[in-house]
Parts: sequence; C-alpha cells; structure tokens
Amino acid sequence: MRVTLERSDLGYDMSVRGTREIDGRQGFETNAQAVLSLLPMGAPEAVDLAALEARCARVETAQEGRSLRSPQEAHLRFGAHWRVLRRAAYGAGEGVARLKLAEGLDEAGYRLHPGLLDLATGWAMELIEGYDGAHLWVPVSYGAVRVYRDLPGEVVSWVRNAGENRASAGAASFDVTICDTQGNVCVEVHNFSIRQMEAGAALFAEPQVRDLEFPDAEANRPLSPAEERLRHNLSQGIRPEEGAEAFMRALAMDRAQVIVSSLSLPDLVRQAAAESGEEREAQTFQRPDLETEFVAPEGAIEQRLAQFWGGLLGVEQIGAEDNFFDLGGHSLIAVRLFAMVKKEWSVDFPISVLFEAPTIRACAKMIASEGVSEETSGDGSVEVARKTPERRFTHLVPMHQGEGGPRRPFFLVAGMFGNVLNLRHLAHLLGADRPFYGLQAKGLLGEDEPHRSIVDAAKDYLGEMRQVQPKGPYMLGGFSGGGIIAYEIAQQLKAAGDEVAMLVMLDTPLPQRRPLSGRDRVVIQLQELKAGGFAYPFKWAARRIAWEFEKRANKDPQGFENAEVSFHNSAIEEAFLAAVAQYELQPWDGPLALFRPPLQGKWEVAPGRWVNSERAYVTSDNDWTPKAPLVEVVEVPGDHDSMVLEPNVRVLAARMKRLIEDAENPGARAARVAALPTAKAAG
Repeated sequence: MRVTLERSDLGYDMSVRGTREIDGRQGFETNAQAVLSLLPMGAPEAVDLAALEARCARVETAQEGRSLRSPQEAHLRFGAHWRVLRRAAYGAGEGVARLKLAEGLDEAGYRLHPGLLDLATGWAMELIEGYDGAHLWVPVSYGAVRVYRDLPGEVVSWVRNAGENRASAGAASFDVTICDTQGNVCVEVHNFSIRQMEAGAALFAEPQVRDLEFPDAEANRPLSPAEERLRHNLSQGIRPEEGAEAFMRALAMDRAQVIVSSLSLPDLVRQAAAESGEEREAQTFQRPDLETEFVAPEGAIEQRLAQFWGGLLGVEQIGAEDNFFDLGGHSLIAVRLFAMVKKEWSVDFPISVLFEAPTIRACAKMIASEGVSEETSGDGSVEVARKTPERRFTHLVPMHQGEGGPRRPFFLVAGMFGNVLNLRHLAHLLGADRPFYGLQAKGLLGEDEPHRSIVDAAKDYLGEMRQVQPKGPYMLGGFSGGGIIAYEIAQQLKAAGDEVAMLVMLDTPLPQRRPLSGRDRVVIQLQELKAGGFAYPFKWAARRIAWEFEKRANKDPQGFENAEVSFHNSAIEEAFLAAVAQYELQPWDGPLALFRPPLQGKWEVAPGRWVNSERAYVTSDNDWTPKAPLVEVVEVPGDHDSMVLEPNVRVLAARMKRLIEDAENPGARAARVAALPTAKAAG
C-alpha cells in the first residue's frame, strides 16, 4: 500500500494506492482519494438520546455478552472487533444503535476504531426500502466526515436516510452522527453512499494499464499502438504442438534470420501498414449495443464530458443518454472522472452522484447548477463562475515543500509589511528536517482589514499555530516589527500556562523608542549644518515639503485603490504603526535571543553615544534589557534587510540552528557552557 499526502490550502489531498499486476508489470492502482481539511470547528450541540430513542419504537437487543448479527454477515466474515452491535432501534427514516467493543478489546491506539466506525455507519441497512439482505452492499464514498473527538469504546450511532433509499435503485446514502453515551458528538458523517453488488460480481474490477501508475517512468508511459498489438498477440500465444513444429521447421531452414509468427502473411502486411500510420493510432472500441438510442451530446459541457468519458472508457462514440456503468465504468474510473471534472470546472462532487446522474446529460445539468456557464470563450474553453476557495490558514505559511520532518516546528512572524517571502532563504538553511512556518499579516492579499491591535494579531496568529502544534514547548520569533507580535504571542502562551522554549527577534526595535533629547537634536542639526554648509536649511526645507506632498498623495489608508499593487503594503504599514503606538509592553522573564547586524551610527551626540539614520539611539540590545533582562545578543553580518538574504543569511541560519538545538536539549548547552573555562585554561 502507498499513502500519499500533498499539501493544499485546506490541509492535504490524500490518496491510497495498492499494488496490482498486469502483463507481468506491477503498478499502483488508486483505491481511495480524499481531501483532508484541517479547519477550526465548533463542537455541535449534544444529541438528546432519550428523545431520539423514544422516536424509534422497533427495537432489537442482543443477549448479554453477545452482539446482534449484521445483515452484511451473510456475505462477509466479521472478527471480534466488528461484533459490536448491541442494540438497534428503527423509526421513520432513521435509526439509533448502541455499539460497544467486547470486554478485553482495548480501543487504545485508535482515534477512530475501525470496527466501531464501520458498523456505526453500516448497521442500518433496513432503512433502505425493499432491502432483503440477498445482495452485498459496498461503500462508495463519504461526502464529508467531521471528527470532533476520539471514539470511546462504547458509542451511539444515529443514522438518517439522506435520500430516497430504495433497493431497486441499487444505491443508497445516509447521514450519520456518532456520539458517546452522554450524547456528546464525536463524529459526523454526511452523505455516506453505498451501492448494491450484483450476485456473482467480482469485488474488484480487472486492472487496466490506463488505471495504474508504475514506479519507473518508462513503464508508466502509455503503450504505443504497436506495443498494444504486440501485447495482444502475445496474449493469444500458440499451442504447444504448433510451437514444436515451428521450431523444427525453423531449424531445418537454411536462413540467417527466421521470423516465426502466429499471424498469417496478410495479417502481418496489415500490421506493418498500421505501423506506418495507415490505421488509427489508439486502440478504442465501438459503442456497445445499449438499450438507449444514441443521442449526440449538446453544448460545451456535454461535449467536454463526452471527451472525458471516451478517454477513460476507451469508447469511440458516447451518447448524452448513455449510462456510465453500462459502458464499463466502475468506481475507480469514476474517481478519475470527477478529478478531471474538478480540474476543468472547479466543482467538486462525490462519485456517488453517478448513481443519481449516470449519464452525460444528467452530469452536465449538475455541473451547470454549480454556476458553470454553457457559453464558450473565443478559444473554445468553457466559462466558469469560480467560487473563492476556503483556506485552512490566513496567517500560517508552510515554508517547506513537504512537512519539514518530525522535529519541533519553528514559527517566524514576518516583518512590518507582513510578507514572508524574504524569509524563504532562512527556512531553507535551517533545514527541511524541521517544520518552518512563516506568519503573514492579515490583509496582505484580498480585502481583509489589517489588524489594528498587536494583541489581536497575536491571538489570531496563535490560534493557527495551535492547529499545527497544540501544546508547547513552543519555538517562535519575529523579523523586525514582527518580533513585537512574537513577543506578545509568547506573553499569551505564558498566560495560558504553556512553555516557550525559545523566543527570537531579528533586529526588532522596541515598540516605542526613547525620544531624542532636545540637546541631542540640536547636536544633530549642528552636525548636519556643518556637513551641508550654507545650503543645508534650504535642502532640509525642500525634503520636508516633498515628504508632506508624498504623504498626502498616498493617503488611501486601506491601500486597496491602487489595483496595480499586489500586496497592500501601505495599509498594513499604517495599521501596524498605529497598533505599535498603543501597545503596552509587559516585562518578559523568559529566554530571548536578539540577532542584529553590526551597529551603525550616523551622529555621535556624546562620547560613545550614537544616533542612527532613523534618529534612534544606537544600543547593543536595541533597548530590550530593561523589559527582558535575559536577552542574549548575537551579532550577524549584513544590515537590517540583508541579514536574512544571501549570503549573510548563512551565518544567521548557522547561529540560529545552534540556538534551536540548545533550546531542544538544555542539558547539552549547559555541559558546553560549563566546559568553556576549562577549555580556556587548557589553551
């Protein structure tokens, strides 16, 4: 078996594949596909079990220590973990059952015990009108499964018909709520679809080359028409007596090369002609004799669906009213079909809709009902009214292509403008063995209003961090102004009783810097006057006027009017500065590492006291020590912006990696620090 998870905006796209062999080649056949959505969900209200059981008057109860026999046991052999049905009651279109694992069977280690979950969704076959148990019914798909908590060893299953479930239709669907014995909802299942197997039908369809994925690219490529014909010829073979005779005749011939073929000479000539392209290139089949007359597909959607069906089913001509299953379709082909539908029109259907709409015409109507236009554009493509996709995260951005390995995640808040793109070098150099998540600002894209409070921003960021790492210890940091939000996240974690193993700031200033004294401002102006000469006052006035004009020209506080700007930098900057101005900085007694570039002062206002180009005092700790006495300062090459870019970021990453390792293993760091004096003495 091969399980694959590919990251998506919702969570992951999952596929489960098993090995199948065809013509001596082993490939992987898709058995199941799912979208795993990791989204915050509020727990639903508890189920009133007493009222529910009062509505279901027809009751069956197992003897003490035994279980009820499931109707499916006429076709399947159940083991001890599946013998869990203790009580079943039926009402009008609904039923409620109690299921419990036998004594001695521990549910530990399972989030959703397979036996409990299987029987909790499949016990109520009698809700299907006309069900007699003579046929095996097999699952097709879950429309949606919402998991709120683990399943305990004893559960209550409430099943409802999700459609007009009739045995004559050959398909049925249910909605299922599974809760504990107090009515607290554990799992909700929407549109659980099953179908009836025909008597004597094979549980698995014979594999086709088109349905398999092969490990190596050469084997995975489609067979050429000549290879298809050769495979067919080989499958026919020759009888043993024919082979022996052909072998003896070949030995008796005085020829340097001999071709032995099961085909006649005219057939060989036709095959050679096909090699030259005189016959069709792909092996397809004529439309079989069906009960329905051929009806040509109409409209852009029907015609496109006909192309999909033809390619998947290998049928030359498909009518709008032809039945998918009559043409040889099965659930594995249906999975591929609806993947193509989703890619083409951005609409997502469970494959069970094929039982409701098994024809091209019926499927096209369902697609059109989702807002897809029948009109085509100039290039022949179908116009689609696309919906805005739901996203798992607003702020959290995985910086590695994969999951980043099993180690503890590291979270880094982007700078003032909220864009994580300049952090990708650092994420790469810290290593793909550790999950690295950037945290971007609200309102960076789209039309969301930016955060106007540091506390609110930290709360929202932390909410998404907990979806990835529910419990501490946490390792987090922030670049530039993002360090202030990281500081507040750490405060909120501490208030919640969670541990912060490491807090990092990348050249983060205090939220409110110390104002320059009047004397120091005078000293700066005198130095500027001395350097600029007689024209300095006029240059200063010109720069001031230009600044005022620029400020008024960019007065759009939301930053949404300029359609040419991809990121709403001005709106986020304005909101961030307003948030920082009102943020009340609280003391922090935990670990704090400040990485900063070499100090650069522009004006020396007193011996050893400098002011930088932003008119802020230059200090080795960016003035954090009074608020965070345990701050550790690490100098790295570059300046404020280039310290996170190549090549300077290599030094930053190496020193951060050491700090992260120390945070994960405090004992190793203590031993290394303790050994330092000895090493110096020995030196």
